[in-house]
Amino acid sequence: MPEVQPAMTGHGGSINRTMTMGSAHDRAGAPDLGQGVGQMLSSRELANRQHYVTPSTPADPENRNATDEGRRLAAAGVPSYYNNYSGLPVPYAAPSALKEKMMMRSAIREAAGKENRDDSGVVRTDPITDEEVTYLKSMRDQAELAKFDEYVEKFIDPRQPGNMRFLMEVYPDYVERRLQQAHTDHEFALRNELIDCWGINTFDDLHFKYLVDQGKVQGPTLQRQGNANANANYTPGWLSFYNFQTNKEAGNNLRLPFASAKTGRRPAGNDPNRWNVSREGQPLGTGNNLQDLAHGMYGQPGRERSTRPIFRAGNLGGFNAQTGLPQPFQSPPGAPPGA
Repeated sequence: MPEVQPAMTGHGGSINRTMTMGSAHDRAGAPDLGQGVGQMLSSRELANRQHYVTPSTPADPENRNATDEGRRLAAAGVPSYYNNYSGLPVPYAAPSALKEKMMMRSAIREAAGKENRDDSGVVRTDPITDEEVTYLKSMRDQAELAKFDEYVEKFIDPRQPGNMRFLMEVYPDYVERRLQQAHTDHEFALRNELIDCWGINTFDDLHFKYLVDQGKVQGPTLQRQGNANANANYTPGWLSFYNFQTNKEAGNNLRLPFASAKTGRRPAGNDPNRWNVSREGQPLGTGNNLQDLAHGMYGQPGRERSTRPIFRAGNLGGFNAQTGLPQPFQSPPGAPPGA
């Protein structure tokens, strides 16, 4: 009696069917080189480089001595009211498909010139095209625009009252281009920080972070000063009502306009205290902290004074109209001393 062979079947049928690859992803003919994806990535890269283009940043006032600059302008007879510093960053050039094409043509020219090393006498020509002439004209136009913008910046300082309105009336394009760059910088900083914090969640995030990591696109970074007093083991404590208060001595001094500016004309080292003047001798110029004001409210001198005349709040009737300080008590005429 012949031996019975067991049936060779699996969960989905025969072993032959199980071992056979499915046809869902099979290839017909030439291999898929991914050129479509490559072209898409190159197109997206160019679009991102155009969007997050590196602007033309003017000379930083931190690296320019304002005094020397003023002396140089004064020696040239330039009026002192002219603006001595450049405006905000703005792009005067950006990547484009035409530039990419011209770079490729340049690379081909170099390679073709070295192709015939046997002195065969073969010469390859590459005529100058209209697009190259057009591109050269566009370069000249941009150079003229940058020169004109600098001329406007020397004449108009938008920080001065009335200048911004005048600028918007006669040359609004100057403002619009710089506003666009400011929005682009903040968009880059916010997008990059959110991806760093919350990870990559879309293909756009993936490709954007790839471009940033490879240095293909660049932009500013959002930063905040760290708080070394976040620990509660100090006085005043983190929950104390004295915490998060302004400098109590700030009332005796005055920081000048734009002392806290981070762009444009600003204090050296970004230190607002460099643009700081004393208010001594000005109306209510000193004694502006809470303790001095509280003592003055009840007819007492500031605690920091060494000599303390006797005050009686009941007969003061307020502050001296001239000095802004509490009036000392005056005895009524004919009354005994100290009455």
